[in-house]
Amino acid sequence: MEKKFNPEKFRLVGLALEDFHKAIKEKDVFVREARLIPVHKVGDELALASVFLASLKYVKEYREKFFKAIKFKKSSQLLFYTEVQFSHRDYQSSRLDGLILSVSKGIIKDAVILEFKGKSGNVDPVQIDQYLTLNKSTYKVDKLVSVSPEYVPDIDHLPYTPIKKHKAVQLYHFSWSRLKNIASLLLFQNGDNIEDEDQVNILSEVMHYFESDTNGLRGFSQMKKGWSNVVTAIKTGVKPEQYDLEDAVQSWLEEQTDMAHLLSGELGVPVSTSSAKKDGSLVKKLKSEISSLSKTNQLKFQLLIKDVVSDIMVAADFRNETIEMSIVLEAPSEDSKRNRARLTWLNNQLKRAQERESEAFNKLSDDIFIDVAVKFGRQPIRYKLTDFDTAWEDLVNEKDITSYSILAIKDLGKNFKSNKKFVELIEQMMFDYYQGLVQNLKSYTRAAPRISNHDS
Repeated sequence: MEKKFNPEKFRLVGLALEDFHKAIKEKDVFVREARLIPVHKVGDELALASVFLASLKYVKEYREKFFKAIKFKKSSQLLFYTEVQFSHRDYQSSRLDGLILSVSKGIIKDAVILEFKGKSGNVDPVQIDQYLTLNKSTYKVDKLVSVSPEYVPDIDHLPYTPIKKHKAVQLYHFSWSRLKNIASLLLFQNGDNIEDEDQVNILSEVMHYFESDTNGLRGFSQMKKGWSNVVTAIKTGVKPEQYDLEDAVQSWLEEQTDMAHLLSGELGVPVSTSSAKKDGSLVKKLKSEISSLSKTNQLKFQLLIKDVVSDIMVAADFRNETIEMSIVLEAPSEDSKRNRARLTWLNNQLKRAQERESEAFNKLSDDIFIDVAVKFGRQPIRYKLTDFDTAWEDLVNEKDITSYSILAIKDLGKNFKSNKKFVELIEQMMFDYYQGLVQNLKSYTRAAPRISNHDS
């Protein structure tokens, strides 16, 4: 007598692919293959799941980036499914949005479960817990990935708090913005591209689909309600409510991640933030940032970009309602370079920046300040850009200049507390600051040693 199918003995990793196909054929398990052209309504979560999983199937470099991030075992045979469900009556209500299998020599070697949310959908911790409970009794997969519009600093930070700990399962989260950013970098002409032209075209079409207004997977567009409430509280000297502080900090983390993705898309190189790995988990990060905001009335982070003169510090000052962006340049250090030469070196760079990118530079020119640090000085000496010519007279006989901070400080006034306007203004300021200043400034390099005289 043939044994009845038992989901609780259906451990995926280690299962023969033949047995998996048998379960599908006998309708013990229902699956739908991921398709680039899904049958679901545009914008539907399962349509998004199908297109994304199919893009992994067909575009090698995109697949490799994703697999590397989640530590997924590569193999010569990969299977991508949506709507995975047992027919057994006790499990009919438990359907997986996505499933990827890695198969080698006829055996499933690795698997990952995926949960998708579209448009403004948020990952539901109750649903994740149901997935994990089902997985514990049946699939026994060690990776679960959630995908939604929610931004997090890095993929091992979660936008939800798990109901229970499942030590055997590693949880990851990708925002749609992060997935689009990975794709856009591969499509950018930056030396890290897709080899096959047909795969380039496929990923371009996928990006077009994800960017469609119908899908609603737009970037971060407004701060949470608590942002405005915290600004008002700090301005009036009232202690902000804890839930408003959590809203404000969560918004700040989401906005900085979006800024990194936007700048990365423009530059064609990865841009990350200092929040990505700091403090270990999103819960710890939120607690740390709330503490900092409560003590200083400020929130800060850094944009990290390879090969630029300096990381970009970004600070939001709630009491003064200003946004500050700054970089640091080390001053020439040779003894022969006295203060006059050091000031001339910086001034020449600023003039070149204004000539090369006059529109972006001039947008910020009234908001640019130079902080000059001198040897043994307690505080840097600040000059408005328009008054920088007086620095020669002030500093010519001072101790050696050691470094410069180039700051743009923009007073947003009432727009600081506007949930939508704040996002628009800080993102535009970032582009202007990078284009007008950062990309045109260079660190000092010593001149190469020279032969003064040599008889052949």
